[in-house]
Amino acid sequence: MAILIRGAAGHDWGWYSREDQRMHVQTVDADARSGPLKAKAWLENRGRRTFERAVSGKLSGSEWSELQSKVAADREGLEDLWIAFMIRNDWLKASLRGSSVTLTAYPGTAQSFTRTIDLREQFPGAYQHRPTWDEKPPVVEFDREHGLLTVGYDPSLDRRDHLSLREHLFVD
Repeated sequence: MAILIRGAAGHDWGWYSREDQRMHVQTVDADARSGPLKAKAWLENRGRRTFERAVSGKLSGSEWSELQSKVAADREGLEDLWIAFMIRNDWLKASLRGSSVTLTAYPGTAQSFTRTIDLREQFPGAYQHRPTWDEKPPVVEFDREHGLLTVGYDPSLDRRDHLSLREHLFVD
């Protein structure tokens, strides 16, 4: 279990290691893990940012508003942590064709969605003195420790270009 937001609406919020394949936060304090105090809010729907009550529990409208404000204040950090969580759980796949990377989130589920990233736009000029993208494509894989996409030819992940996935994966 990860605690990500402390004390919002009278609860600690986070997610568990075996979870729904959709970004969310839920009550994780001992007295609200189940029963009438349990609450959950979805933070995305097929890659679109949202804030939706999933399980209402006994939260008042002002408590939901407080949680929503806390989520909005730390949205970037929550998304980065969720992306790293997705990568560790193999809920995110990447494939390269030419200079385009296709990301598939939650493959094989109802929440599955794809995004495409053009590496020529992300790294202009970085690979222009190499063979063409089709002749010798760079290696594209995830840095599981940091939740990033790595691109390059070096065997070491640390010596490749790194790309944050937050702005590519989740949209408004």
